[in-house]
Amino acid sequence: MEVRTGRRREPVAMCPLRPGEPCTLCQVSVTGPQDCGLVYLVMGDPELREALHRHRLAGAARAA
Repeated sequence: MEVRTGRRREPVAMCPLRPGEPCTLCQVSVTGPQDCGLVYLVMGDPELREALHRHRLAGAARAA
């Protein structure tokens, strides 16, 4: 997803925890997914990361 500002298109960071949705900066002092505490916790925990992966696969199967 991109946002137009004048002539250039600025990239919009996407939330890795909510596939297909932009990062809404839902935590104070966060500039995007790269410094989001929740993303850090989920991606740093093998069990949570696997659960997210299974959730994404289930969503993709339902959409197909």
